[in-house]
Amino acid sequence: MIEYHITLKEGRVFQFQVDLARKIQPRAASSHSGWTQLEFNKCSNCPLNREQHSHCPAAVDVEQIVATFRDVISYEEVTVEVRTPMRTYSQATDMQTTLRSLLGLVMATSGCPILSRLKGLAQLHLPFASLQETLFRTTGAYLLRQYFALKEGAAPDLELKGLGQLYGDLQTVNRCFKKRVDAASEQDANMNAIGSLVFVAMGVSYSLEDQLAEIRQFAIE
Repeated sequence: MIEYHITLKEGRVFQFQVDLARKIQPRAASSHSGWTQLEFNKCSNCPLNREQHSHCPAAVDVEQIVATFRDVISYEEVTVEVRTPMRTYSQATDMQTTLRSLLGLVMATSGCPILSRLKGLAQLHLPFASLQETLFRTTGAYLLRQYFALKEGAAPDLELKGLGQLYGDLQTVNRCFKKRVDAASEQDANMNAIGSLVFVAMGVSYSLEDQLAEIRQFAIE
């Protein structure tokens, strides 16, 4: 369980608990907002079908968060405390940065078959991670997966072709998902939080080798 405690400058406090091992809890379709329906701005690479999934798993999981902050602006000053099973993080930041971290965690641990490929990283959640930190952690996790593939007799992907494909898929999902969130929001905090996830995935997918070159020093020193 990971807990986010968000205190706005005006004094309002919001708390969200993210169960990393949560199970999908079925609810009546009518109890969800229209923007969470699977076919509403459905991701172009989504493998799900509406016969088995009436709603987008990731949208359903972030529905409450998006609704809570639908009228909050990006640069609203907040103090955030993130409690993980191993340690507690505290930071004074803005709402966009806070929501990028919280929404990213919830989406990565949702039932989305693409976003859930980041679930391993979510188990060791690092709030407010920079682009370099995210890329270092993602690459490390991917290479660890290749190590276990080798131990099991499969051919490892040491050229990281699959990592580039992963970021390409994430870019597509985040870009399409932003359209859902835009429709559910009045102000820009939610929108820009997802927009920043789009930017990260886009930058890496277009220039993975260049991005890795920038963090080479962390791997050889």
